[in-house]
Amino acid sequence: MHLIQCVESAIGHEQHYFRRQQLRTKLAQMYQNPESTQSKDQGWLCHWLAILALGELYGNNSQTAPADVHENCRPLSEPDDEPPGARYYHQSVAFLQQVAENPNVQYIETLSLLAIYAFSMDKINTAYMYNGLSMRGALSLGLHRSPQDAPSERSNLPEAELEHQKRVFWTVYYQDLLTTTTTGRPWGILDDEITIDYADSSRLASESLMDFFDPEESNAHLEIMRLRGQAYSSLYGYAGTAINPYSHISLFDFDLGSCLSQQHLDKMEEFNQGLLAWHRDLPVQLQLAQSWDGSLLNLNRVTASLHLVYHQTILVLLRPALVNIYNDWFEAQTKQPATTIEIFPTGSKSMLQAFRHASLESARETATILQWLNHQGALAIYSYFDASYAFTAAITLYLARLTPPSIHIHARLYNTSISFTDEDQGALNTSLSILGQQSSAGNVPAREFQRQLRVLDNNLQALHTALTNRVVLDDLNFDDLDGTDLTTFPSNSNANASTSLGLQTTS
Repeated sequence: MHLIQCVESAIGHEQHYFRRQQLRTKLAQMYQNPESTQSKDQGWLCHWLAILALGELYGNNSQTAPADVHENCRPLSEPDDEPPGARYYHQSVAFLQQVAENPNVQYIETLSLLAIYAFSMDKINTAYMYNGLSMRGALSLGLHRSPQDAPSERSNLPEAELEHQKRVFWTVYYQDLLTTTTTGRPWGILDDEITIDYADSSRLASESLMDFFDPEESNAHLEIMRLRGQAYSSLYGYAGTAINPYSHISLFDFDLGSCLSQQHLDKMEEFNQGLLAWHRDLPVQLQLAQSWDGSLLNLNRVTASLHLVYHQTILVLLRPALVNIYNDWFEAQTKQPATTIEIFPTGSKSMLQAFRHASLESARETATILQWLNHQGALAIYSYFDASYAFTAAITLYLARLTPPSIHIHARLYNTSISFTDEDQGALNTSLSILGQQSSAGNVPAREFQRQLRVLDNNLQALHTALTNRVVLDDLNFDDLDGTDLTTFPSNSNANASTSLGLQTTS
């Protein structure tokens, strides 16, 4: 029961993976009668093992090694470089019917659980494909359609089972947006093909309410993920014109060494305003507030997860603006002689400044939330997602730190609004510390995030030093971020920093 509670506490409020009371009843029956047909059912065992895997993953939040672990923090029962619960995950996969001719709801639930665990192993493509199977299974059962659309077997189901199936579909949909925004691939379903409404407990009988969490929590997560899917796919142009009619105004094949056009900035501003509206309209119980000392009020695991997704969405949406500012500074520094420095292109100065300010604000709040989770013992040490929030914030903070706190033009200060404050440095330190703790505990994604950040930091520092000392860029040796040779630069004066540092990637 403890492992079930760990899963519910970590991810059960975000979306719906099983009926809570029904699961506990089936588990009790299995232990009371282990030889029954139901207890030995392959689909049930596959489902239960997936829950156990996630229970161990999220239940093991200790940053110190327990008694039954090696010195490298790996449990004796787990293979090297695999997170807690891996043995249950592999057993569940062994029981999994890879392609079910006649899928049921339990099969879809299981695939959704396995997808979450695959993230923790840094197997993003595996998670993407599990979600693809669960989406196809949900569509084949018609879970995306309201039972009122046409008479079917589902029309006569009890209200609690209909609510369960509806929430399972929205979980699959949520994961579709999660995996596609992570990998930069097209969505699995269009919104106008869905006719069911959001999660709603108002029609449930009192004895069924314990099977479900508060619908406002999962609906809020669903809405922010929808906004994230729309923003990323439109700005980065990976979903196509059928979903985004204006996707030609995207960064899909855009050279980030060039200045962003006003159309790009307007698109970023449009989605940013949509995110701010979502944040402003949150139910009171899901809002965060600042106390007199700057600390956040109403923080818990549910509100923390929700706001971490929100801030990560802002950071990725607005990151091109920081790259633009950085490239302008880079170009100004390489001018001979460096007489006039205009960091912000004419007409876009205020927007770029606002985007940089919003990015730093989101990075700082991300660090504050992660630090609170860590102090409360609620940080998911082996989670891909908590590590990714720290990683995304750190990228922004590294970029913001590189531009100098002040720039002199004709012996006068140009602009103090681009300063990197002690508070910003503290947020960067916190993000790196969180990743360090997760990595040393054995979090596989965190280790990769750390590696990428070290490469980014080394390259940024090398470039800054070279510009300060007037070193020819072709003589520099930049580290390789993603397998691409980054030591080759254009021979003309249009060489840009984003290319050399691997900042053309959107991860």
